[in-house]
Amino acid sequence: MRKEFNKEELIFLIAMGLVLGMRELSMTMLNPFIRIYGLTLKGNTIFLCGLALGIYGLTNAIFQIPYGIISDRKGRKPIILIGLLQLILGFLLSYVTSNIYIFILARALQGSGAIMAIAYSWLGDVIDDDKKSRAMGIAGTIVAIGAVAAFGIGPILYKAISLKNMFLGCAFILLCAWFFILLFLKEDRKIEDAEKSTGIFELLKDKQLIRLSVCGFIFNYVMSEMFFLVPTFLDKTIGAGNMWMVFTPGVLCGIIFMIFASSRADNGHFKQVSMLAFVVLAIGSASIVIKTVYFNTVGVILIFSGFMILTSGIPSAVNKIVQKNNRGSANGILQTLTFLGFFVGPTLTGFLIGRISEWQLQLIPIILSVLGIILIKRNN
Repeated sequence: MRKEFNKEELIFLIAMGLVLGMRELSMTMLNPFIRIYGLTLKGNTIFLCGLALGIYGLTNAIFQIPYGIISDRKGRKPIILIGLLQLILGFLLSYVTSNIYIFILARALQGSGAIMAIAYSWLGDVIDDDKKSRAMGIAGTIVAIGAVAAFGIGPILYKAISLKNMFLGCAFILLCAWFFILLFLKEDRKIEDAEKSTGIFELLKDKQLIRLSVCGFIFNYVMSEMFFLVPTFLDKTIGAGNMWMVFTPGVLCGIIFMIFASSRADNGHFKQVSMLAFVVLAIGSASIVIKTVYFNTVGVILIFSGFMILTSGIPSAVNKIVQKNNRGSANGILQTLTFLGFFVGPTLTGFLIGRISEWQLQLIPIILSVLGIILIKRNN
């Protein structure tokens, strides 16, 4: 029989979802325009624009494990507050610079505010195991609503106030989230439990955790590569201001499939829905090679659907296989590889464009998606 959330769990879940939703709104609103904006800065090249998009993922990956370990010892709340401050400072630096190298530095600072592992760990601390997939699904739905709003208002704001001023607006949004956590979210956790935690090297020997973390790398690689390729094509065909017509259906379909998949995962079908999600990612990656608005729209819908199923299911699975006092470290490992995918995707793509054909380029996410299927199948 399916257990329902109690009042305290539901309030915390919605509150954390809102915080992550505001963060997602800020980041997603900017991502489609990073390459386009980078080309307007002093000293730009295609590779440096790809690096500007991807370096956010690299520094996010670097900080996930240390922040996760510290949160296991010092608590989730203070580390999330520190991470959000780093992200806010990165937005402010992006606002004041007109140089591609300083912009890359600003994006690196944004990435160093690595709070996702800690947020998932905090959710894992509060929610019981038999409700974790649904909890991640609900939080993911709220985050996805932020993404929908971003794709709806992002192009409008881009045309009305420019990306430069959007950085300033995002800093304000996240400052509101910072005060919300400080004043309204309470952490009921015994810090002394950290003495019982497993060392990071022991966790790295956990084959299930590593397989799931590699899956995180794969789905974020596919998503970030799509963010590098599709907006440029859409800008030339329907214009940057109309990108919402492609991305919003993708996010909405992703929400629907994520809700369904989360329920199925809680009922013991995690493997099946995850393997299907990787199949969908592979088909979506093949679709965006065909340079028509129709096929790019289909590709975006499929990639968002597969991504959102996995972005809620994989962290839920990780939280189920590790003890509470190891969740920060374990989620740090997961998010490190996940954000490495966000770094490698656009950076490698920017390097390979012009060196290999587009079909050869898209073989990479397709092969990675097949690898994801194999890894999920081998996991217990």
